[in-house]
Amino acid sequence: MFGPSALAHLPKVTFRASARAAVVCAAFGLASCSDLSPPTSAIEAESGDQAATNTATSILNAGVMTQMGAGADGSLKFLFDPLYDDHFGSLQQMPPELIAAIVSGAAPYDGVDGVFVSHAHGDHFSARHLTDMMVKQPQLQLAVPGQALEAMREMDGWSADLETRIHSIELENGEAAQAFRFGGNGAADSGAIVEAFRSPHSGWPDRHAATHNITFRVSVEGEGAAATVMHLGDADPAAEHYAALSDFLSARRSGLAMVPFWFYGAGIDPAIITEVLNAQSSVAVHVPVRVPAYLEDGEQSEGRAYFSGIGEVLEIPATR
Repeated sequence: MFGPSALAHLPKVTFRASARAAVVCAAFGLASCSDLSPPTSAIEAESGDQAATNTATSILNAGVMTQMGAGADGSLKFLFDPLYDDHFGSLQQMPPELIAAIVSGAAPYDGVDGVFVSHAHGDHFSARHLTDMMVKQPQLQLAVPGQALEAMREMDGWSADLETRIHSIELENGEAAQAFRFGGNGAADSGAIVEAFRSPHSGWPDRHAATHNITFRVSVEGEGAAATVMHLGDADPAAEHYAALSDFLSARRSGLAMVPFWFYGAGIDPAIITEVLNAQSSVAVHVPVRVPAYLEDGEQSEGRAYFSGIGEVLEIPATR
């Protein structure tokens, strides 16, 4: 596990204590953890030494680690968009120690059951690091859009046998979601229930119209520990994109939607998250180093959490 020295160059981790979801630092040795106010939220993390059963932990940028469930498969650990090559001058650059920990499976990224990649842009995806990760972790499963798989096939170290552990997704915008089991022990009813659909990339149709941006809705079962999360990559927030999927989205409520930060922007109806996507709570990801004011200040930011550093933790609420 990497220590504080590896993270010293990153901006200080801060959140608003009034955020609806209780955001706390995980045990990453961040000096700023002691500066955080106790969570005062409608969704409180469990008190005492007992950690919340279902949690989402920030990696960096749009990267999130989830740990959910407690059944025949035990708790399942998934990573969403965990590795990327490009920061484009506005995002945090991944420290080498963080990359090495994820690729090798060092704590806290040990025992990962599966990795999800939303799309093949360099600020969400690294073909070389993911290929290396698949080689070094022979049990690991990967779910990616076909465009990402094509890039991985060109990498040094690639071999065709890696594809036996990769679920490649080819969908059109508005097409019915693709459902599959993922991250289990090989039995037909093991692992998480994954429902993947393509949602237009932000800026569509003028920008990135050809990019296959995949939203993953992931549900883990378990007595007293069932949970559902949704990760949207760089999805566009226009409600009309999801109209064809309204029955599908209304059929299962997500406890936590991990949305790109512009879903909280001015002029965006919060109903896109709570009603259209059918999510009980949300956290904004892909937040730039210079945090937009609307995430921190004013009436619009009330009740909305965001991730902006390494090791920030949210409890994933049970849906109702």
